[in-house]
Amino acid sequence: MNPKFLKVSKAGLLSLCVSASLAQAQAGNVEEVIVTGIRASLEQAMDVKREASGVVDAISAEDIGKFPDTNLAESLQRITGVSISRSGGEGSQITVRGLGPQFNLVTLNGRSMPNANTGRSFSFETLAAELVSGVEVAKTNPATIQSGGIGASVNVKTARPLTMGDKLVGSVKALTDIDAESTTPSVSAVWSKNFDDTFGILFAGNYQERDSLYDYVEVTRWNNREEIVRARGWGGPRLEFQDGDVPVNFYPTQTIQGRAERNRERVNASTVLQLAPNNDITATLDANYTDLKVTGTGMESAYWFGFQYDTPASMNDTETLTSLGLNNIGLDMFMRAPESRQTGLQVGLNVEWALTDEQMLTFDYASSEAERNPDRERNVNALDIQATPLDIMFDTRGDIATHYYDNDDILLATAKLHQQDVYSNYRLDEIDQARIDYEFASDSATLRAGIMYTDQTKSAYNYNNNVGDNSNAYNFRGVFPLVGNFEYDWDGEDGEEYETATYNGLFNSVEDAQAAGYRVETIDHGLLGDLAFITFDPNGADSWLDTIRQSPDVNGLELIEQPDWFVINEQTIAAYIELTGQVELADRPLEIVAGTRFERTSIDSTSLEQTLTGLELPNNNSDVAENMTRSFADPTDYTDGDEYEVFLPSFAIKYEVTGDVVLRFATSRTIARPELADMRSARSFGNIREGQEGDGSAGNPDLKPYISDNIDFSAEWYFSDASYVSAGLFKKNVDNFVVKYGTAETIEGVIDPSTGEDAVFNINRPYNQDMKKLQGLELAVQHTFGESGFGVIANATFVDTDSPFETDQLDSSAVLGLSDSANLVAFYDKDRIQARLAYNWRDSFVEKFGHTFTTTTGEPTQVDAYGQFDLSASYDLTEEVTLFLEGINITGEEVYKYSRFDNQFLRTDTNSPRYALGVRASF
Repeated sequence: MNPKFLKVSKAGLLSLCVSASLAQAQAGNVEEVIVTGIRASLEQAMDVKREASGVVDAISAEDIGKFPDTNLAESLQRITGVSISRSGGEGSQITVRGLGPQFNLVTLNGRSMPNANTGRSFSFETLAAELVSGVEVAKTNPATIQSGGIGASVNVKTARPLTMGDKLVGSVKALTDIDAESTTPSVSAVWSKNFDDTFGILFAGNYQERDSLYDYVEVTRWNNREEIVRARGWGGPRLEFQDGDVPVNFYPTQTIQGRAERNRERVNASTVLQLAPNNDITATLDANYTDLKVTGTGMESAYWFGFQYDTPASMNDTETLTSLGLNNIGLDMFMRAPESRQTGLQVGLNVEWALTDEQMLTFDYASSEAERNPDRERNVNALDIQATPLDIMFDTRGDIATHYYDNDDILLATAKLHQQDVYSNYRLDEIDQARIDYEFASDSATLRAGIMYTDQTKSAYNYNNNVGDNSNAYNFRGVFPLVGNFEYDWDGEDGEEYETATYNGLFNSVEDAQAAGYRVETIDHGLLGDLAFITFDPNGADSWLDTIRQSPDVNGLELIEQPDWFVINEQTIAAYIELTGQVELADRPLEIVAGTRFERTSIDSTSLEQTLTGLELPNNNSDVAENMTRSFADPTDYTDGDEYEVFLPSFAIKYEVTGDVVLRFATSRTIARPELADMRSARSFGNIREGQEGDGSAGNPDLKPYISDNIDFSAEWYFSDASYVSAGLFKKNVDNFVVKYGTAETIEGVIDPSTGEDAVFNINRPYNQDMKKLQGLELAVQHTFGESGFGVIANATFVDTDSPFETDQLDSSAVLGLSDSANLVAFYDKDRIQARLAYNWRDSFVEKFGHTFTTTTGEPTQVDAYGQFDLSASYDLTEEVTLFLEGINITGEEVYKYSRFDNQFLRTDTNSPRYALGVRASF
């Protein structure tokens, strides 16, 4: 490949690829090198790995604006030991060495990154890869790196104008999702300008729009009869079907089949100003903005199962229900209109001051925030018309368990209005961070010391229409028809009986309904074939109000703030000292790094407690168990807190056995803090159906951080310019492991009126538990075949733990996210042509405990083994202009999820191939 050459010194190259905490100062004269193409980017990344004191992997852009993948997470999965999770088919979060997103610290130019979720894990989908110059993954943490990454510390690097020089880079590409059958744009530009090598300015921006469509089938959870019996203290036999012939232990709560369409718009922009008035001082002021908006529509058919049926049934050898006939029932036809927006802004100032030839003082301050739904975006979660009456069959066919029905039975004439549900979730994460670092470097030793202060506040508020004065909006469910009039005898909220009267449905005729956009639509579902749905405008919830207000107890759909809000503030003061020494052993260089980090963290958690005081039966005369009306006492907010201190020592040795062979040993103590949302102490009570167990949740402000004692050993052989072989062993003993599980609780004085017994809620809480041990082996090889242009990259990670998930366990103590992984990449880079084919594989793993209803006790969500092919190719039309093609998941592989056993189907989605065709220019 022959793009315009990017010419930098060796020191300048390392400043692009390695953070100050990982790079080693280089002295004396250096030669100018020319980097270009895939091979050059691999050499840059290999230099980062080789020069680092600890175990570090990296990805370097071939040139600014030309990152190897269209998504940062999808690039990171090429690194040994890194796996990713996906959202809408796009890489979102990372798992490193079997430790999930919450165990990995992500920074931007060395600064903490906020996120617009309730946890700590960063979503890479908000950040455009085109604006990134490099990413480093430090798997061993020296004292200089802030805490938070037990799995790894990931630092995302963006370009600096004084390093980049005068340059203009731009790209335009067309994105296509095969199933969505649409083409959308992506446009990026980076402009850098230097003035007399003392002042530089850089502007960068990216706009991307992407459409996607996917079909899915889901079982929202499998109820474990034995566990429910034990949690409630019941006796008696298992749940039986068909008059006791089938003693089922596991049975579904709800089955769903649907289609979702999504539109994503992402904007990224950054500005960097750099001033170097002399050789001793460099000041950098930068601002980075992100804006990700996701809108869409969705259609579903769903059935909610009860506890007892007298119809034909069967089960498999794991005592899981596999088939069940259901007669004269209602099938929910949901329409959804999800909308969410995430914005983020980080502004930072960095000043480097060379006090003397040996001493450097660095000051850095950043203020950043991430916000979800800043305008309180209103989501239609479930606008539901029930198709009735139907005969359906729950059945297991192949790998999928779901309900089946006759498409001809789905009729507008017999449908009923059933549910309106709107909501908005607001999240705000604010971080202020300041640090001062001092470095003294002599010929044989380097001393580093510094202090850091971090102030983070996470706020979360939820709004929906089904509380307070609006809680009776459910009273109409299953009563008002879509078409025609009906007679009904209302029972009022206060027990008053109303006279039988004639009430109006939503429309007078089927023709009127069709004219308003209500219709029966048959789609070619990617997993189940032809399916009929009742479809309508999901944003039409308000148009139902005049009809359902004929019920005496129904109010509006205004969004009302829920009592489960929280505001959590966490402040950390940290100080570190680290000494690096250079000596010789057997006439070969030996580098020793020893340091320690001290941190003090204080937490203030403010949340709202609203005590449940009573339950009332719904007034809908339905034969199906429905949600009861909940009554609450006046809410009370209070603040609780905690404080803890940790010492985090680290020690690392790097020994160059020969000029090509490097041995490393590292031991350290690292921490990862519990999710901020888990610090919320107040209880929240969800819906509870007649005669069934309700859901609830609570946090735990006394949670301690995860503390991991780590040992790493690796050997690396660099046998040519862009070729190496490495092998590494690691072990982690993680104490204070946090797990979430539910316990059955009753609330004094709250009775289930359908049974006359105490109402039972399964309250899900996080707890610290005992130590868990992880160990693993990492293998990697990278090789270019001389001047042929061909090359290959292969790596694999094998991990194990003393706390795996066992199919007979009834708690949630297993390590989540733990799985083996592997990558194989073949590439060609010669003359004007570059091409790369990559295969990424991840073995099965436990994703979480709990299904869609996250308070399920003990029941896991597991993800089956998954492999994906990606490709990219480019051709240099001139030295400045390149035509390129990118493909993600080109074979359309699908993710399959299951519960306790692999025959307990949970979910699968179609996962369409994505392609991009574009042109890039660099001047």
